[in-house]
Amino acid sequence: MCGQCGFILNGTGLIGQLLTASESAMVHRGPDSTGFALYGEELAEDMIIVRARLARGVDPDIAIENIEHNVTAVRGRFVSEPQMTNGVNGSGTFLRILVNCSEPPALLLDAIESVEGTYVHSMGRRLEIIKDVGTAEEVAACHGILNFIGTHGLAHSRLATESTVDVELSHPFWARPYLDVAIVHNGQLTNYYKMRHLMSQRKLKFLTENDSELIAVYIAEQLSEGKTLREALWKSIAELDGVFTYLLATDTAIGCATDPLAIKPLVVTEVGSTVAMATEEQALRQVFDTELVTEYVREGSVTVWPVEAATEREKSAYSA
Repeated sequence: MCGQCGFILNGTGLIGQLLTASESAMVHRGPDSTGFALYGEELAEDMIIVRARLARGVDPDIAIENIEHNVTAVRGRFVSEPQMTNGVNGSGTFLRILVNCSEPPALLLDAIESVEGTYVHSMGRRLEIIKDVGTAEEVAACHGILNFIGTHGLAHSRLATESTVDVELSHPFWARPYLDVAIVHNGQLTNYYKMRHLMSQRKLKFLTENDSELIAVYIAEQLSEGKTLREALWKSIAELDGVFTYLLATDTAIGCATDPLAIKPLVVTEVGSTVAMATEEQALRQVFDTELVTEYVREGSVTVWPVEAATEREKSAYSA
């Protein structure tokens, strides 16, 4: 099951509203948890937005004090007071921290998560991942998603079929420790443990044992080695086994890759200067009040939509 969607705007707009409306139409696919990967205006080079959750029972004042101490130890600093939000039905305390730090992101990540009960959901100059238990409307209302202004984003509604209902197991996943890379995924990898073993040998780290997180880190590693997003997506089709249709976002694009059978659907439309994609066509019709021209992504294919003006957008899809 599970439902996923993505939007790219020409400029900035209420990206949170669009994603919430689309995911609300697919609540039957995943009522257990909902998450959003939102991309706002780009910050300066040494500025990083950290989104994290403190587990139930953790004193937020003490935790924030310890986090700030650890950030200072790696030559970083809080730019402003952290913002705190109580999660849906007591799921924990959610933090938004703006940090100035010139050290490698992995060092900053370790410094923050060394505080007991702290789980970092995303780090980036544009990316903010917000996810929680509950429906899209519940999560959006709790975390202020509807007011978020940005250029593009992803969302996902999860049905926990093989694991517990847990915030950290919810989508989207961040490709730790690479900045601004996020994924939503519908499907299952059959070579997950082999891939994880090989990636762990390369010193790559994961927060969970979810196969979707592995795909995100896998793609981000390829990008860090100089591959284009399109090249990295093609490589994933060759090396990942199983059923998958996933959307992966960076600060400059959204890409999609499907397995050779494309059992998990994704439908795409373009309305004016907005590109939108979702698991179900009715989720797109929930957002647009005009007649839509839609197209389903093909099996074994890659598509990349740069975050640019629609009239100049380079779109291409290739069959495997």
